[in-house]
Amino acid sequence: MFGSEELARFVDQATWMTVNDYEWGMIQQKTGWTVKDVTQRVEALIVTLGAKGSLIHTRQGDIEIACAKTKSVVDPTGCGDAYRAGLLHGLLHGLDWRATGEIASLMGAIKIESLGTQNHRFTAAEFEARLRQSFAGRLH
Repeated sequence: MFGSEELARFVDQATWMTVNDYEWGMIQQKTGWTVKDVTQRVEALIVTLGAKGSLIHTRQGDIEIACAKTKSVVDPTGCGDAYRAGLLHGLLHGLDWRATGEIASLMGAIKIESLGTQNHRFTAAEFEARLRQSFAGRLH
């Protein structure tokens, strides 16, 4: 929908950039950018990879984030939004990129287990337990 000049203007106004792998491919095709080109413009480029997890690219290096464990796969609608909500939570609470990505991953996993866009519910204790279960006991 957007050309390279518009995309450059959008990215230059951003602090972080979050896209899925298809969107990242389209952006690369339209702009010719590499990961390094983008991370020179923003603090982080986050690329979600569906069932393969996600990658967080920063100037300091790349961080691979695994998919959090799911109980079942019901409906992927809204998973990207849930993932981004996890990113925002981590960023607002000053967490590092790995912790932020793991929280985002778990948010996507919880969402995929329920039908509809954002019909999932959980308590803070349930979330913390699942975070520990999914990411080998790391505390956030």
